[in-house]
Amino acid sequence: MKKLYSTAFLALALMCVMPAQAQTKETPPPPGPAPKIELGQYEHFTLKNGLKVYVVENHKQPVVSLSLVLDRDPILEGDKAGYVQAAGQMMRTGTTNRTKDQFDEQVDFVGAELSFSSTGFNASSLKKHLPTLLDLTTDALLNPKFTQEELDKIKKQMKASLAQSKDNPDAIASRTHNLVLYGKDHPYGELMTEQTVDNFTLQDIQNYYNTYYKPNIGYLAVVGDVTPKEMKKLLKKSFGKWQKGTVQEAKYELPQQPEQTQVVIVDRPSSVQSSLVLTNPIDLKPGAEDAVAASLMNNILGGGMDARLFQNLRETHGYTYGAYSSINSDEILGRFNASANVRNAVTDSAVVEFMNELTKIRSERVSDEELRDAKAYVMGSFGRGLENPATVAVYAINTARYGLPEDYYPNYLKKVEAVTAEDVQRVAQKYINPDKMYVLAVGNASEIAAKLKKFDKDDSQITYYNTIGEKVDRKAMGVPAGLTAEQVINDYIKAIGGKANIEKLKDVSITSNATIQGMTLVFKQQQKGDDKFAVQVLMNNSPMQRVIINGNKGKMEAPMQGMNKEMTAEELKVQKLEANLFPMLQYDKLGIKTKLTGVESVDGIEAFAVEVTQPNGQKATHYFAKDSGLRLKEVNSLETPQGIITQTKTYGNYKEVNGVKFPYVTETVVGPQTIKAEVQNIEVNKGLSDDTFKL
Repeated sequence: MKKLYSTAFLALALMCVMPAQAQTKETPPPPGPAPKIELGQYEHFTLKNGLKVYVVENHKQPVVSLSLVLDRDPILEGDKAGYVQAAGQMMRTGTTNRTKDQFDEQVDFVGAELSFSSTGFNASSLKKHLPTLLDLTTDALLNPKFTQEELDKIKKQMKASLAQSKDNPDAIASRTHNLVLYGKDHPYGELMTEQTVDNFTLQDIQNYYNTYYKPNIGYLAVVGDVTPKEMKKLLKKSFGKWQKGTVQEAKYELPQQPEQTQVVIVDRPSSVQSSLVLTNPIDLKPGAEDAVAASLMNNILGGGMDARLFQNLRETHGYTYGAYSSINSDEILGRFNASANVRNAVTDSAVVEFMNELTKIRSERVSDEELRDAKAYVMGSFGRGLENPATVAVYAINTARYGLPEDYYPNYLKKVEAVTAEDVQRVAQKYINPDKMYVLAVGNASEIAAKLKKFDKDDSQITYYNTIGEKVDRKAMGVPAGLTAEQVINDYIKAIGGKANIEKLKDVSITSNATIQGMTLVFKQQQKGDDKFAVQVLMNNSPMQRVIINGNKGKMEAPMQGMNKEMTAEELKVQKLEANLFPMLQYDKLGIKTKLTGVESVDGIEAFAVEVTQPNGQKATHYFAKDSGLRLKEVNSLETPQGIITQTKTYGNYKEVNGVKFPYVTETVVGPQTIKAEVQNIEVNKGLSDDTFKL
């Protein structure tokens, strides 16, 4: 305490006796004039087919890169959403001259990189391999061969990605954010689903290519160890064969900004935190007069760890690991976003602080220090970007695509330097609308909805969506009066055959096959009574993992990693619950608590959500179909050193064995990994030896 006061008095004394010196140290020198920008040289020419080419010489390394952008309007895909993305992927699956394997082999042989999307390609190689690279790129560009086999593979990958994102709160927030901001009938708002993926055909892919892969809407950037003269000669020979065509423009009605702030919730009963997004549409075109000031404003508000949102929500209040904002320009309609992942208990408090900061930057001028730091950051980023020769080509193409003044980029830093605190406040008032925005929360509605009502200006009527973007009538999907979690679980037990039939199963052995990252795995699950379990994962008949439980003892093995570990009492409880084929019958014995939290749509099926809490506090949510009573899904939120991750299991294709129904398909999603296990064989009452469970 004495030291604290001594330090304080010393600081006060220094301020009193040396005011001029202190002022000199605290006040930075005035900024100098904005430096002159030398963007570098490029040469532009247009081929006879209309392809616009921008060449930037860079002879420091013997490398050449090519990047094509097709400047088309967004496409409304409707009930075939996803076919445009698939068309881009199909461009790299073989040609009329080369199979996919042959194509890949030749790209790898010269150490090149070549990737396609629905709006162009990126290619690079050593200078000496440029003729080969152009030959391969031209072949893929002019002679793509679309096959049903490759389309089926891509569809499978797209569905796997959808499955992974279906229970990812951030992915759900992103999809729902686009939906409410733009509407489902706008290209930016429509959603890809498993059904829309099933709907599009090989002909849709071919039609997309025939319609939009035209050189006259293309901008090609060439950067590297070449001269414009030699590049023009090479491109005339290769891309000159590419035939131009008419590409129709598309016009869409602009979605309107909400008249009042609206709260939107996607209910995830298993969530222990909420994914928050506060957003409103903005009319800000690329290169618009306000673009520079808007960028600086956002940098101060939520552009990084030193910005206001981060400092408020993380450093001051500890609500989140990070809070950020972004302001995006767009030729059709841009958007402002502010977002964070926060604990359920502080979801409403976090929204309050978001609103405080959004209101503050509109109502008060930013400080000179904040503006100075923001300018320094933007100028530094701009300068570092110019160190990459490709930036010169990008800026040249942007100038042409968006009709920018020729001196837009050379004078960019002057524009930054000219921004005032009044400009920052003006653009904040113009583009941030706390009273007319969407407050989107993906989280446990039972814990957050009541607290968020106060932010909804429409008579406190919150709008609900499910995880696949369908609007939900919460009243229609309400829980019947008097229904309890225990009744839902009892209905499930009856649906799979009843307690009496389950108890007739003295032992059960299940063998399933699964594929993950190209590896085929075999799962063997064995159970005898309700206290003996053996679960094995095998690859090439060799055990990768094994869990053995016998009564009040258990061990976990991973032979390939050299692990052989006895379970602690706590681990044993968790593993018993995980390994048991019929854990609901053991809930009372294991001290498991259940709670009926609501009704949710699971892949279009209405289901009761039951929260299951273990004695250690770990929670999971199980979903049981309202009509059949069968369990459809289980969601766990797991705390890891990397933060909270979600594990989801879906159950389907129930079949009866000895009077009891088993799910023959179980799909598990953890982070980016999806494991789909399909039952090959189920055997019951075969007299499993106790040696099977010997520790």
